[in-house]
Amino acid sequence: MDRYETLADALEGEVLTEMAGAFFGARKAVEDLIEDFQLSVEELRSRKAKVFARVFFLRFLVLGAEGEAALFAALGLPPQFPDASAQSGSRAWRPAGAPFALFASTRYAKLVHLAYSELHHACGAYMNGELEDDPARAGRKRMSLNYRLLESQCARLNERIDKLNADMQPSTVLQYARGITSAEQPGQGAITNTLGADSLDKGLMFPRMDFAALKIWKAPDLPEPARCEKALHAFSAAFYRKNTARLKRLMAELDD
Repeated sequence: MDRYETLADALEGEVLTEMAGAFFGARKAVEDLIEDFQLSVEELRSRKAKVFARVFFLRFLVLGAEGEAALFAALGLPPQFPDASAQSGSRAWRPAGAPFALFASTRYAKLVHLAYSELHHACGAYMNGELEDDPARAGRKRMSLNYRLLESQCARLNERIDKLNADMQPSTVLQYARGITSAEQPGQGAITNTLGADSLDKGLMFPRMDFAALKIWKAPDLPEPARCEKALHAFSAAFYRKNTARLKRLMAELDD
């Protein structure tokens, strides 16, 4: 009989060990997913600096926030970056190659169109991603982290959290472990008895991620440059006539 009792105790110990491993393993997996998600949030926050580097260049070309508002008004839009002054981004950023034109007014119009196109692309990449080099695989490309991807990641994480909270309630696991033991042990079930199952479960439940509460900046959906080329040209021509001397000095500064 002792032999059978020893075997039963061994099996019981193995089952309890596997249960504990599954329970804590599942919780650790969710904790890792939460940490990965939080790192992605911080990475996306840093990526908006690329957008605002383009905002600042466009604002430089149109002589400040007032000119920027006038440009977007010419496109039938309200100001798109009202909080730009509080954002980080390189104010020294310039496009790789400035356009050439025989007339200063034409060159200015090309610069404005280029700056707007760069900004439109940066907003699209921030929101929907773009192909970039994969640092983990030489010669391969991957989709860059973006707002929509992070939004989907949050939804999948919440599904995982909901499933864990529903399928592995701590009180249920403890009661099940208690039920398979061969003999009542002193203090067994003390946690659930003292706190109550509901309190225990609520205390150890993973909270869902509130995406809206993270207040992640959302880039505006700007119209395609080809759709507003005429409006951009008309704005640039009128703005250049009004500010010729200042804009000539500005373009000379770009050539330095």
